Amino acid sequence: MAVNLKLAYEFDFVFDGQQVFRKLLDALSNPGRIENIRVQAGKFENAYPELMALGCTLLDNEETMYVEKNPDLSSELHSLTLCHEGSLDEADYVFLSSEMNYGSMEQILKNVKHGTYADPQLSATIFLKCAAIEGTEEMKVQGPGIKDTLWVNVYPYIKKVTALRDSLHIEYPLGIDLVFADTKGNIMGVPRLCRLKD
Repeated sequence: MAVNLKLAYEFDFVFDGQQVFRKLLDALSNPGRIENIRVQAGKFENAYPELMALGCTLLDNEETMYVEKNPDLSSELHSLTLCHEGSLDEADYVFLSSEMNYGSMEQILKNVKHGTYADPQLSATIFLKCAAIEGTEEMKVQGPGIKDTLWVNVYPYIKKVTALRDSLHIEYPLGIDLVFADTKGNIMGVPRLCRLKD
């Protein structure tokens, strides 16, 4: 007698992971560009599929993650990737599954890894879930990957978090990569060397 098995999730770590990785790379290489991972994220049936898709693409048992106040997300990421959860100041990847108040966000930005002068790439990448990517707030950005100046209209939370990061005055070439993800599967990166301009 044949038995039909139902998979807990449909995400393919090779094929879907490659798709998400390419889109994430494009988003970080082209600040302000919006990529979409809705198809891959849709293979997870939970409240944070975009973060699951990004986590399952990047995490493995050699990486360290930190998940802020979401034990369900932490447990699922660990179960699927075997990634260890560590403290905020040692995590390679930080997952924020909801928009935080700006005081809490500032504390997170202050305490994550900023890299070292010998190895600036050893900084943390923060993945932030937000209600939307596109919005009415005009953001002016300069830095690597941008010719002259980029103007992009974003959801206000994105500009505020980026401004908070910049206000820490982290010395070049250190910093924190930010990746915003919304409920429609859109992602946008603001790399550590890109800054807001007045």
